[in-house]
Amino acid sequence: MDQKRALTELVGSLAVVYFAISGGAMATGLVLAIFMMAMGGTILPMFTLARMASGKDGWEEGALDFLMQLLGGIIAFGIAWWETAGEMDAALPGELSLFTGFGALFAGFLMMMVYERRGASWEVGIFAWMAALGGATISGAEHVGEMLVNSTWSPENIVAVFGGMVLAGAGGWLALMFGEAALGEEE
Repeated sequence: MDQKRALTELVGSLAVVYFAISGGAMATGLVLAIFMMAMGGTILPMFTLARMASGKDGWEEGALDFLMQLLGGIIAFGIAWWETAGEMDAALPGELSLFTGFGALFAGFLMMMVYERRGASWEVGIFAWMAALGGATISGAEHVGEMLVNSTWSPENIVAVFGGMVLAGAGGWLALMFGEAALGEEE
């Protein structure tokens, strides 16, 4: 087990989710950009799922990264909930509709293209900022935290949250496959 990698995923996810909850799209993108430049890592569950599906990360490392990202989201949501004494305006994605499913798939595709082609650097954060302004869920880990802290586990919420993460990961996987097949190595 790579403790540095696990800590990177935990702290990175915690920071991104905390600022997604309390600071909005701009703060989310800027914090993600800072962590991508300073620490590396995948930080977002969609990247982790895509890299596992494509074979770029082994399932042991990927599963640990995914769990650390979810734990970071849970801790961040817990801190934000505690700061506001439980008076938060957080919102679960609702249901996984055709529109939200396609949005997650497309956002995952575009973000992974930027992540993979630009070397997981500040460009990912800037693109995440723009995607969040467009209404895309960037992490998904914040919603896991919300369901746990607020006890809002329901079949609809579970399908919407984890389904959105899986579809974003599938979009990322498609981007990786497209990049290898059509674009080749970047020069």
